[in-house]
Amino acid sequence: MTTAVSDLYEPLIERDPAAIRTAIRRFRQQQSSDELFLAIARFAVLAYAPSQHAKHSVLSVLSAHDLREDLGERFDEVLIECAIYAANSRQPWSEPPIMDPPSPHGAPDDLRVAVVNRDRMAAERWLAKRLDDPDLRRELIAIASEDLEDLGHKVIIANAAWRLAEILGEKGRFVALRMAVWEMVSYAGPPSVPGPLSKDVLDGLIARCVAGNGSIESAHAVFLFDALSGGEQSVPGDPPPVYRLARDYGQCLKAHAVAKRLRGRYPEAHVDDFIAAVRRNLETGPSYEEWTFA
Repeated sequence: MTTAVSDLYEPLIERDPAAIRTAIRRFRQQQSSDELFLAIARFAVLAYAPSQHAKHSVLSVLSAHDLREDLGERFDEVLIECAIYAANSRQPWSEPPIMDPPSPHGAPDDLRVAVVNRDRMAAERWLAKRLDDPDLRRELIAIASEDLEDLGHKVIIANAAWRLAEILGEKGRFVALRMAVWEMVSYAGPPSVPGPLSKDVLDGLIARCVAGNGSIESAHAVFLFDALSGGEQSVPGDPPPVYRLARDYGQCLKAHAVAKRLRGRYPEAHVDDFIAAVRRNLETGPSYEEWTFA
């Protein structure tokens, strides 16, 4: 009997780690790692909320995708941890998630209007209206970069949402990009202008991360630098450990994916020092696992 995606999602919805592991192993007996990744990625995207663990579970899934070659045979093990993280961080749904775009009727011409008004529906209508606009990515990143509150998560999520939309394809395009506009309207900080992007700036951020023993705040400054600098050229390094991702908001997994891109763009930067600091934080820093939903 073929294991359907619905059979995989049932223990995820019930947040049962043991059952999740069993369901994934059964799924993999009949489906490829690619199909497993797509199933978990879709679940994480549908479970997204502008809460810390929920958005970091999405970022962790994307990071696992970026590290597939580095992980080798451990790729499935990391996907299991991503699935458990997404399941535990999911806010209970009061109704099935809506995947189709809303009517663009009444959409603002400028997404900034919806952001200022904290109007999620207006932001969704704006996205539905612009979904096929060739300038959509530039506009999303530009508007997200105007507010770097919460460690720059608006631009980090916008960048990740765009990449996941490309991976998931047309069927998941709106739902993935919806994460970007939901993040934008969920909170507000003072207007900001991103600083310069250069090897010297990156090394300064890494030095602060090392001095801070890989703290969440110092590592996210490097994540933000990565999101702002763009580009996909990458150079592999040592693979990340397999661990309960909620412990550090998936930071160590994400750092290894970010480091691959930074090595490609800035080959002389002290990226290995960054990885060492983040791994030290995983080993000795505070755990945030108890903050996931019970």
